[in-house]
Amino acid sequence: MIPICLNIGLVILSSDYRIVGMNQYARRVFGAAISEMGRDVFQYHPKKSHQKVEAILKRANLSQQERPVAMIVDVLNKVLMINVSRIEMSVPDEAPMFAMTFIDVTQQTDAVFNPQSGLIELKKLPVCEREGFLFIDIDDIYFIQSDGNYCKIFTKDASYYIHITLKEILKRYAGSNLLRVHKSYVVNLNNIYKIQRDSNRHYLIHFNANIPPVPVARRRLNHLKKALELRIKPVIKAK
Repeated sequence: MIPICLNIGLVILSSDYRIVGMNQYARRVFGAAISEMGRDVFQYHPKKSHQKVEAILKRANLSQQERPVAMIVDVLNKVLMINVSRIEMSVPDEAPMFAMTFIDVTQQTDAVFNPQSGLIELKKLPVCEREGFLFIDIDDIYFIQSDGNYCKIFTKDASYYIHITLKEILKRYAGSNLLRVHKSYVVNLNNIYKIQRDSNRHYLIHFNANIPPVPVARRRLNHLKKALELRIKPVIKAK
């Protein structure tokens, strides 16, 4: 995982979310699809992405953002990470505008289009860091935790926020190593050290790293055991 410097696209939106300007890099990314200005920004996104785009536009109206966020959006079979900032106008009573910045991370995420699901599938997950952007290999992920409208990705040495749901991560990840073990948790099967039952008879997944254990929902325990080709013997009971 290393920070990578990428070209940044800039799109200027009016107060009612119409595209009124953009830089040359954005024009190259959108190509002929951006043939005319003044169109609603939602017209450039597939319908399944409208809710996500609307959410980030609403978030831009907040005076402060709680944390840096990477939001993944499909546009023209490309994978874009976008953020939106509110632009306060100098003229009194003039409606604010919005600056949408993005980077094209299609190549960096090893993304491929799946015609069956209609989604772009990723082999690496992009996250924001203060120094720039990181692209996390799935093998480096220990588990992913749902946190409201975000997910928190845990690796051996750090954790990162990304604006995507657990369900969408499973849809977008092209592989079989990630498994949902709880309504709020997805784990990497390759990084599980042991499954242990605590004194309250709750099952926990432990990792061979200094990160917290993950709970396993009882209804998902058998599925987890089958995925790991485990039997009841490896499960250690608390004394």
